[in-house]
Amino acid sequence: MPGLLVTQGEAIMLQALVNKQPGQHLVLKLYQNDITPQKTQTEADYREADFAGYRAIPLVGAAWTSTGSRVTYAEQTFESSADQDAQTIYGYYYVQAVSGKLIAPERFATAFKIQNAGDAIKITPVLAQ
Repeated sequence: MPGLLVTQGEAIMLQALVNKQPGQHLVLKLYQNDITPQKTQTEADYREADFAGYRAIPLVGAAWTSTGSRVTYAEQTFESSADQDAQTIYGYYYVQAVSGKLIAPERFATAFKIQNAGDAIKITPVLAQ
């Protein structure tokens, strides 16, 4: 299921269509606060994951595949590198690389717990109209 395109993200997409913000590829992040995506939210509403081994994943523009009104990206994996206190991950979100502005969040149907080395979350990024 594609993430909810927030109001701020819609405005940024329009600017991108006219090339107002070059170099703003997307970055995929996980969030750990129990929040449900809403149109009026911004990046400040999401608390990024910070489990051992976590890193945000840059999504290079040329690697997206377009099919009609939908773009997809190859599956991405977030993996724990150590045993640790459990961290609940409720979903993921996309931000612009340079500005850090929120584009689209998505909440998982069921939250994931990351606690042990090798625990992983796999996401195939999709954005659609």
